[in-house]
Amino acid sequence: MDLTCDENECRLAVDTVENIVAIAKVIDVCVRDEILIVDDAVGSCVAWPKDLVVTHGAKAVTATTETKKPKRGYGRKKPIQRIQDNEDLDNLPPNLSKALIDLCNWANTFLKEGKTINTVFQADLFGHPKKAYICRADVYSIAHKKEVSNNALFFYMSYLNKVLKHNKMEDMIRFFDSDKVSAILSGTPTARSRDLSVMYKNGKPRQIYLIPYNIGQHWTLTIVNPELETARYIDPLKRCLDGSEWPVIVTESSIKMYKGLLKKQPGKKKASPWKPLLGAPIQKDDVSCGYYVMRYMKKIVEDNNIDLDKKWGTSAGLTYTAEEIDEIQGEWAEHVLQFPDQ
Repeated sequence: MDLTCDENECRLAVDTVENIVAIAKVIDVCVRDEILIVDDAVGSCVAWPKDLVVTHGAKAVTATTETKKPKRGYGRKKPIQRIQDNEDLDNLPPNLSKALIDLCNWANTFLKEGKTINTVFQADLFGHPKKAYICRADVYSIAHKKEVSNNALFFYMSYLNKVLKHNKMEDMIRFFDSDKVSAILSGTPTARSRDLSVMYKNGKPRQIYLIPYNIGQHWTLTIVNPELETARYIDPLKRCLDGSEWPVIVTESSIKMYKGLLKKQPGKKKASPWKPLLGAPIQKDDVSCGYYVMRYMKKIVEDNNIDLDKKWGTSAGLTYTAEEIDEIQGEWAEHVLQFPDQ
């Protein structure tokens, strides 16, 4: 980049105006994706408030203190704050499975000073290689039934993928990488639609896709059948997605792109291409959504009947028992324990 001083040059200062750490140019570009941490900004254009940018030779402008209403965007909620390496793994809840106790004991010794369990899932899971890790905070959260991170969910989907292979059902059901579609840090609707359409094109005929979707500190599950051009949606809190672009992405734009890749015209629009499944079990607290989404996926994977409208189509007022959630914890821990030696 030409860094010759001109009217569009600007400099990034930290703490004081004199402490210049970077030089760049002001460009007229619309950046709609929200970047929350430095790692997210690598290789990206970063939107910066105009009142905090002073171009070369211009007079400094005092930043306004006016509070503005946030614009509609992608992922306005802050992500879950996950403090690593100081979680108490000595004092555990009662009645944990042996596998989870073993994992907690192992993590208490080895997951310190930023150390994590790292792996790369092969393309048979999400259609592309996927780096994932488990940190001390993930083990603590699962043991105490707290919020489930993306990475913890990836490891459970890896476990369910093994179940699919064992049952010879991998041609029927496929998982989708939630990093590529969830409301936080997942790109524009067009980018998300494109990722979905490519996955559909590369899949097997008549496959359905299980897509964990995070709407901002809350996990939900979307099940898509691209050939039938339909989607079913499960929210553990039974909330609606009023005003969200997600139903349009799933049932319209991604399907059109998929049919375009196949050089086919979309079929006649179904009467109910998008349908919430109101009969699925409902969570009774504000932190169990991740475990419920895991349980939904487990039920779909282990059940030969994948007629979801018949299974969960009408309201039933069900909820999962503590034992059913404990089973998810144990399966997750037993699967994660297979990775430290890799």
